[in-house]
Amino acid sequence: MRSRLLAFVIAIVLGGCAATAPPVPPNTGKLAKGAKVGVLVYMPSPAQHLHVGTTVFNNFSANYQFPWTPTSRAYEIFASDLEKTGFQVVRLSSFATSTIDTLAVSTDGRWIANPKQDWAARKLREEQISAVVVVEGKRTLARLECTGGPCAESYMANSGLFTRSMLGTTRYFAVPAVEAKVFVMDPPMDLMAYEPMKTLQARRVRQLDNFPEPRDFKRLSNAELAPVTAAIDAHLRSLSAGAVQALSNGVK
Repeated sequence: MRSRLLAFVIAIVLGGCAATAPPVPPNTGKLAKGAKVGVLVYMPSPAQHLHVGTTVFNNFSANYQFPWTPTSRAYEIFASDLEKTGFQVVRLSSFATSTIDTLAVSTDGRWIANPKQDWAARKLREEQISAVVVVEGKRTLARLECTGGPCAESYMANSGLFTRSMLGTTRYFAVPAVEAKVFVMDPPMDLMAYEPMKTLQARRVRQLDNFPEPRDFKRLSNAELAPVTAAIDAHLRSLSAGAVQALSNGVK
């Protein structure tokens, strides 16, 4: 029960970070087949294992290697799904994530183009790009515990495994420390603020049930880490599928 409550509270906090999006009519964001979609991905390479024990003396953090390069893997998944749906994928290697991570902003109940990223938007329109997908590593809340005193928070900078031990019991969580944004250029808006992608983003931290107890807790083998990497890979695939659905059918 406590573990389910922890996961629920994390989902509420992650979901509550985003402001209420302006209402939009059905099929908003839908693109025609053949439209150009720019994709930019940056995800840090090390997989992180963050552990919080009964006392601070039991806490530790360790890094591991994924079986694939996170940036390349994410790009491969998104590009493949977009191309299968009939979109033209443009790799935005000449842009930094900071120049196109907020192409649209919500103000006064409507979406407008972000004037601070106007230069990038002009360049994208010159290349006839209709939408932009940004996938970026994002510091993510893995744990929030409130037990009568100040709430305790644990954040992970990289995707990986979060473990919490208390009184001989350990819980295991896969943490995809990643955020996706999907912008359409005309009219400017962020499709990530709507379904089907909003819920996917909010529920990215997932408890791993029946996780086998590692032989050496501070030095996990590739096989022991496999359920974590599989869960993160599955999350990337879900985000990609959500992006394709949003661009193909619109959002709600």
